[in-house]
Amino acid sequence: MRLYHFTDKIIKDKVKVKYFADNIYTQKDKQASTLQRAFFFADDIAPEYRFKACKYRYTVNIDSKRIYNLAKDSACLISKSKNIDKLLKELKRLDYIAASYNIGYDIIIAFYDIAISKKELISC
Repeated sequence: MRLYHFTDKIIKDKVKVKYFADNIYTQKDKQASTLQRAFFFADDIAPEYRFKACKYRYTVNIDSKRIYNLAKDSACLISKSKNIDKLLKELKRLDYIAASYNIGYDIIIAFYDIAISKKELISC
C-alpha cells in the first residue's frame, strides 16, 4: 500500500518513529499512548489543512496485510483492550507494522521506521 508523509523536514532514508510527539500535532497522541509511531495518509494530497503547506511529501510502501484496520477490527482487539495504549502495543506484538483508522480520511500509524521510496518537494 502506498502511503504519504508530509513535513517541512528533510528526511534521508526512513520516516522514523523516534520523532513521535516532536511537534504540537502529536503531543495529544502521546497522552493516549507512549508507543512511538509515525503518521501517514493514504491520499497523496494532504487532507489536513495544517499539512497543505508542507515542503516535502515522502512516499513509502507497506504491505497492506501488515496494516491492521481498526475500523473493521476483524480480530475484535478494540473490545479486548482496556485502552489505546494496550491496543497499539498488542498490534505491534502481533507483528503488525501499522494500523489504520478513518476520521473522514484514512490515517495510518506505523510502529516502525519505514523506508522512503520517493521524496518530493511540493512547496517552496
